[in-house]
Amino acid sequence: MSDSRARIWFASFVLAVFCVGLASGVLLGRRMVARPPGRPFAELSGPQGPPVGRRGGPPPGLLLERLTRDLQLTEDQRSRIGVVLKTSRERLDSLQQDTHDRLETEQRELRDKIRQELTPEQQPKFDRWITENPPRGPGRRGRADRPPSDR
Repeated sequence: MSDSRARIWFASFVLAVFCVGLASGVLLGRRMVARPPGRPFAELSGPQGPPVGRRGGPPPGLLLERLTRDLQLTEDQRSRIGVVLKTSRERLDSLQQDTHDRLETEQRELRDKIRQELTPEQQPKFDRWITENPPRGPGRRGRADRPPSDR
C-alpha cells in the first residue's frame, strides 16, 4: 500500500472514530440528564413546560411572565429582561442551526470519502444502503435522506 493511500485510510479511520464518538457522546449525554432534553428552564416554566414542538425551553413570553410574577419585576426590569430573553433566543437558535449545518456537512463529507474508496460497482449499493439506513438521532425521526449522489 502506498504512503499516500495509507494516510487516506488513516485519516478516514480517525474521522469515522471521531464521528462515532461524537454521536455516542450526544446520545449518552441526552439520556443521562435528570430533566428531559431541551428544557433548560423547566423549573421556571411551570408544570406544563414548553409547548410541544418548541426547542430550547419555554417561549420568552411565558418565562418573562413567570419571572415577573415570582420576582415582582418592575416594568423597566420587565422590558430589559424581555430584550435579553429575545436576543438570547435568537443567538441560541442561530447557534443550534449552525451546529446542525456543520454536522450535516461532516456527515456528507464522510459519506463522500467512503464512496471514493468503493469500486464503481459498490457505489450504487452504498447509495441504496444510505437511503435504506438513514442517520438516526435527535431530529431525524421520519426524515427520508437522499443518497449523496442526489445532493
